[in-house]
Amino acid sequence: MPTKVKPVMTSRSFDLCRRGSRWFVLVVLIWTWTETTAAQDIQNFERSERADEGLSASDEEGQKAKAETDREPPSETATHQEAQDRQVLQPEQGVRPPKKSPETKYQETEDEERLGPLERLPKSAYPEPRVRGIKSGSLWMTFHGLQWPYYRKSGIGISGYVWIDTGYERAELGNPDPTYPNEKRLLQEGRLLLRVTPSYSSGRWFVQGQGELVANKDQSQDQVSSQLTLVDVDDVWIRAGMWDAFDVQLGRFEAWEVYHFGMGLDLNTQERLGARYKTDGVPDIYGVTDAFYRPPNIGQAAVHIYPTDYLRFELGGQIGNEDVYNGLAVRPVGVLDLGWVKLKLGGEYKMLSGLKDGDQAKKEKRGAGAALQFVVDPHIEFGANGAYGLVDTWGSDGAINEKGSYDIYSLGGFANGRIVGDLILGAGVNLTQKTDIHYDLSVDDYGHFDHFQTFVALQYIFIKHLYIKLVLAYAKGNVEPTFGDPVFSNTMLSGRLRLMYMF
Repeated sequence: MPTKVKPVMTSRSFDLCRRGSRWFVLVVLIWTWTETTAAQDIQNFERSERADEGLSASDEEGQKAKAETDREPPSETATHQEAQDRQVLQPEQGVRPPKKSPETKYQETEDEERLGPLERLPKSAYPEPRVRGIKSGSLWMTFHGLQWPYYRKSGIGISGYVWIDTGYERAELGNPDPTYPNEKRLLQEGRLLLRVTPSYSSGRWFVQGQGELVANKDQSQDQVSSQLTLVDVDDVWIRAGMWDAFDVQLGRFEAWEVYHFGMGLDLNTQERLGARYKTDGVPDIYGVTDAFYRPPNIGQAAVHIYPTDYLRFELGGQIGNEDVYNGLAVRPVGVLDLGWVKLKLGGEYKMLSGLKDGDQAKKEKRGAGAALQFVVDPHIEFGANGAYGLVDTWGSDGAINEKGSYDIYSLGGFANGRIVGDLILGAGVNLTQKTDIHYDLSVDDYGHFDHFQTFVALQYIFIKHLYIKLVLAYAKGNVEPTFGDPVFSNTMLSGRLRLMYMF
């Protein structure tokens, strides 16, 4: 038999087979990697879809997530919200998170409205280490010297309010001057304020600014002829310091309040003017307020110190020009706030001097006051105020102006009580008396002026945001000057309904 000879592979055939096998292996590896990557992409996509629905991607992933959660529980310093976030991101195996009710969704949307660096000021920006007052009452709307807005983050906070007053006023003026006629007015006034608060925080240190843009509707003034005197901004300030410790503030702002009016006598209303008409001599309430408000031109400066959460100090002042004067003022205020009881003490000294060289006109103002307030939360809040001031005035020739020099004091009190739910009843009364140094020997007396103001208010809050407040007010002013000037009395009766939305 012929012998079978095994074929012998040539070197060229061997090289071709070796190269072919390498390419085959390479192709298989590429194909395997591609398929694996595609499968992972699909799995990741499905996992993200399921995560959006609150489901685990698979049993294995659910077990891993649960094990991870068990191994690394939230620390003691983690917030409740952080723990909730972990629970949502790492649900248990096959368990769908419970659906949130419409009320819960609305609440979270309301608390976390945010667009990039802008956000509506959160509730945490309204500090209350101790109770400020009964909720929605006038003391609750006052911050009693606290650092506000308490915005401990870097961003821009947005807040503000808008209100519309519709009302009626009846004024009976006893001045015999024919330019002072009796009046009855139907009124609608309004105000919108948009507050912008850019802030930078680094630990406890912060820098913060604030601007308040104002849109006015009448407020009993002719806006056409008063455009140069009406202010289209309220706050414009910058401050820096350490949260809960101290800060320095410069710009245009109101100083700390001492004298509290209650739920009536709101600023920019007819009842606040009371029985005063033009410059007929009826005095305004004095509440350590010569260096308190925001004059058009003069600016404020203040240092605030917070040694504890219940003790606060402000060393405030003013610098700039006011009317035809240059002005300098200092105004220290201290607040002892134990929550249920609050004691406020303040004083001020203000010097106004003529702008022009050689002008000897000047005014020297000084005064002091105190307030004691009580809160029985959530039922009632009430308090009493008192303040005394002295004013001396000199003319441009340096002579004392006796009519413009006087002493003045105001006494007042208020009370707000919750009737039921969001329905609150409030009332207040104030008496101001002023005596000038214009001495009349023929009657052996000085000029006397007084002003009595009282009000009652009823407030209800609709859907937690719309404040509806009815205010009825009465005022009487008596003018008794010397040297034969007219002696007369004015009375004022008013009512208004305010709709206000705060955001």
